[in-house]
Amino acid sequence: MNELERMLVALGGELDVPEAPDLAPGVLQAMEGRRAQPVRRLPRRATLVAVAVVVLAALGATLAIPDARSALFRVLHIGGARIELVDELPRVPAQSDLELSLGTRVSLEEARGRASFDVRELDDAPDRVYVGLNDTVWFLYGSPAQVRLLLSQTPLHSVDQGLLVKKLSGPGTRVEPVGVGGAPGVFLSGDSHFFFLLDELGNPVEESARLARSVLLWERGGIAYRLEGDFDRDEALELARSLR
Repeated sequence: MNELERMLVALGGELDVPEAPDLAPGVLQAMEGRRAQPVRRLPRRATLVAVAVVVLAALGATLAIPDARSALFRVLHIGGARIELVDELPRVPAQSDLELSLGTRVSLEEARGRASFDVRELDDAPDRVYVGLNDTVWFLYGSPAQVRLLLSQTPLHSVDQGLLVKKLSGPGTRVEPVGVGGAPGVFLSGDSHFFFLLDELGNPVEESARLARSVLLWERGGIAYRLEGDFDRDEALELARSLR
């Protein structure tokens, strides 16, 4: 199974697709009176590739149109995140304490020592490092008042229910499936979406609720990664590929 097929299988398992109508009666009626023609069978690999291209094209076009996207699916799970498509976002708290929601501020060396996994780093050292809920390591670039970039890494084995964050995206948010080094991911862009953390029991962490900017989510080797910043898809993917 190649990378494209793996991405389709992983993404397809998460989509809540409406039940398809029964097309058999209409097809049979249309075929009445027609003379049977010999069937040309394509090689299995060619069939898979053709189906994959059609599915990706249809999915990409659908996700670009808010109304059609909402009809296709309402909930998507990936990288420890639950993304819910809603018609209207809830009210955003007047003031959210970013530092409080990220956890305890530590040194980079201490974060490496406390983590139960190999912490990956970007080329530039973060301005602040935190260890928070679900053993998440947060890198903050900039300051809590003016964040340039946020990177989080969370071991999924630390979360019983498999959920770390919840996102509510409105019609103006584009949800785009992407590949991150062979792993399936999702890129959210356009209008800001509503974001909040979940604790070990799956309950919302009230002080973490805020509007988030463009975000790249993916999962690799049992670790959920999340990049948030003012970037486009290609810039986000380039940052993700630079992790070492």
